[in-house]
Amino acid sequence: MGELFLGIITVMVTYALFSRVFEEEQEEIGVDKDSGVVVNDLSSRFVTLSCQTCRKLKKYQEVQANLYQCTKCKRYVDLR
Repeated sequence: MGELFLGIITVMVTYALFSRVFEEEQEEIGVDKDSGVVVNDLSSRFVTLSCQTCRKLKKYQEVQANLYQCTKCKRYVDLR
């Protein structure tokens, strides 16, 4: 009985770990939904900020100087 619970917890932790890594990889490569073009711009910066829409710490991409966009919900944050 103890081995069953240990196995279930191991599977849950492994799933949580790998789904988090996969989510971070997806966020770095953006897809423009209108044109279907994959955006893989290495010149823009990514920073971690607290998103008020997602209510979590999320990666933001710098669109212009000190203007950031959430990679998840596309909300803008202006730090100018």
